[in-house]
Amino acid sequence: MNSDSDSNIHAYFANKSIFVTGGTGFLGKILIEKLLRSCYQLKHIYVLVRSKKGKKPIERLHELFDAPSLFDKVSELHPEYKEKIIAVEGDLTADNLGLSEKDRNILKENVSIIFHSAATVRFDEPLKVAVNINVIGTKKVLELCKSLNKLEVLVHVSTAYANCDKKYVTEEVFKPPVMPDKIIEACDWIKDDFIDLLNDKIIHPKPNTYTYTKAIAEYLVYQESFRIPCVIVRPSIVGASWLEPFPGWLDNYNGPTGLYVAHNMGVLHCMVGNKEAAADIIPVDVVINMMLASAWFRGTGKTQKLNVFNCTSDRSNRVTWDMIQSYCNKISVKYPSKNLFYLPYFRFTTSRLVRNIACFLEQLVPAYFADFVLKALNRRPIFVKIQKKLQKAINVLETFTRMHLEFSTDNYLMLLNEMNSDDSQKFKFDTRGLEWEKYTENYFLGIKKFLLKEDMSKINNYRANYLRLKFIRNIVRTIVYLGMVALFFSRFPALSTSIKTVLKLGFSRLNKIILLKFYFSRIN
Repeated sequence: MNSDSDSNIHAYFANKSIFVTGGTGFLGKILIEKLLRSCYQLKHIYVLVRSKKGKKPIERLHELFDAPSLFDKVSELHPEYKEKIIAVEGDLTADNLGLSEKDRNILKENVSIIFHSAATVRFDEPLKVAVNINVIGTKKVLELCKSLNKLEVLVHVSTAYANCDKKYVTEEVFKPPVMPDKIIEACDWIKDDFIDLLNDKIIHPKPNTYTYTKAIAEYLVYQESFRIPCVIVRPSIVGASWLEPFPGWLDNYNGPTGLYVAHNMGVLHCMVGNKEAAADIIPVDVVINMMLASAWFRGTGKTQKLNVFNCTSDRSNRVTWDMIQSYCNKISVKYPSKNLFYLPYFRFTTSRLVRNIACFLEQLVPAYFADFVLKALNRRPIFVKIQKKLQKAINVLETFTRMHLEFSTDNYLMLLNEMNSDDSQKFKFDTRGLEWEKYTENYFLGIKKFLLKEDMSKINNYRANYLRLKFIRNIVRTIVYLGMVALFFSRFPALSTSIKTVLKLGFSRLNKIILLKFYFSRIN
């Protein structure tokens, strides 16, 4: 096994202090864990944390350490790892990031690398809120960068879908739908209700406020890139971990996770999607490794320009929504849910009409029936409410399952070629070796362990429940089919007599054929 001395990336981060925004989010947690595990010679990690729900920043930082199993490996390797992390009280939406003068001076004299991953990832966020966090928040981070004495690189985390109105997305910053200063000024004086009224017209041709504001934030970074050393990393749909710190780690229901949960429980059966289009799910550890590699690449002066890295899987290892559909159906039979509402099966369709009919008959009607039963038992009805929330989430996700985008990966490949063999393994973001079915299975198991808290030692009980439900379904189907046949015959007695005569004649001839075959087989 190679030592850390063989790693150029490890050597780059040694004795350097890092500032992280979004450190309590999904990406931020994995980033901090990876830095502590693979770049432990770093000096400090300063994490911007705001007070929330009466909890002080230091308390929220300690909650980060309590993330299930996430820091187990780090704790084994470096029991004193918490001393490396320092909570800095602040807020992305406050003036000067809400930093005290003391903390600002500490950052000014110590920080060499900034990872800016804080953002609102809600696709249906009100425009003013999205602009305030994603655009103005980025502007404030850039202003902080200008004040730092030792800054070597800013890594700005965007999204591959910032330019989803284009069919082919190259690794460059595109002119935004509106200049950053104009949208900031507009949101400052236009009333909320008026902006909400014009929301769709303002963001067109972007599908939602998330992609709209991320595109504008990218241009802000581009404008300052002539004065600030920076790179942009654009992940696609971020999913559970592939390899690090172990397969299947996650802590939220974003992206495909909510879809997988609903499917596994049997409450989602159909949604609109292009089955042949790339799903473009990217594991979270792949994103983090590219962020670290890109920081090393720009920070060591291997380039002096702004590089954009599309962190996507389509070009290197394509997986389609049709493949995801197949994997989900197979895995949900192998690992059924503890709380199974109905048999899990799922399909994509290109027709909204088909989707709406299927959702009504296969999801909403059973939900109303289940709530009727719950009310009869004096229990709180929940299933219709679940369906309404689910449909809202699915409507947002369908924006991306319908898309067929292509992303250039020239810079991605260039970065791979710049890394030595040791770094290529320790900071692995080459997805060509990723087995999608195995990854999806680990994804499901991670959901069950870290989100749903299911006891997998009882999986045989869950499978038995699945088989019982399947048996009941088959019995009900048989009764319904026989009832339909009986009803048909009762309504058309003449046709019924004719069919009976044909069936009788057919069975008679079939019986003669069987007897003749038996007779000749005995002779031979």
